[in-house]
Amino acid sequence: MIFPYQHIRAWAESGGIDPFDPSLINPASVDLRIGSRIVSLAMPGGELDCTTIDLWPGMPILATTVEFVRLPDDMAGAVYLKSSWARRGLDHALAGWVDPGFCGQLTLELHAHRPLTISPGSPVVQLVLMRLGEATNKPYQGRYQNQTGPTRAR
Repeated sequence: MIFPYQHIRAWAESGGIDPFDPSLINPASVDLRIGSRIVSLAMPGGELDCTTIDLWPGMPILATTVEFVRLPDDMAGAVYLKSSWARRGLDHALAGWVDPGFCGQLTLELHAHRPLTISPGSPVVQLVLMRLGEATNKPYQGRYQNQTGPTRAR
């Protein structure tokens, strides 16, 4: 079952999202905002803290959500790019599955098809939540558990 507005709100208010802004809930998803920290995959170097995120074609980045999410053992999530950003030329790699039991900020793999500027704090992706038939007996305990900031492959 995909969560409707009222279930998303109850989950978020119980600590599922931090910080939580109720205005970001949609009928069947919740918007997540892009943070100010990025890692360029096209240039060597470390993490950058940006007041604006300027993207050009051929310049993939790792970004992070502002929000820290906590999924219980009976819930999974899928991350989708907001269509308004796709229409501007932004693209999100299809690595948007969030396993039951995951806790952390989400790393977003983004690239642009034309020059774009994104302001940190802008809603860029939406998280769709699903209830499992029962809680998994093997919740996520992988190498990205409790990640903060844009996280390179480990």
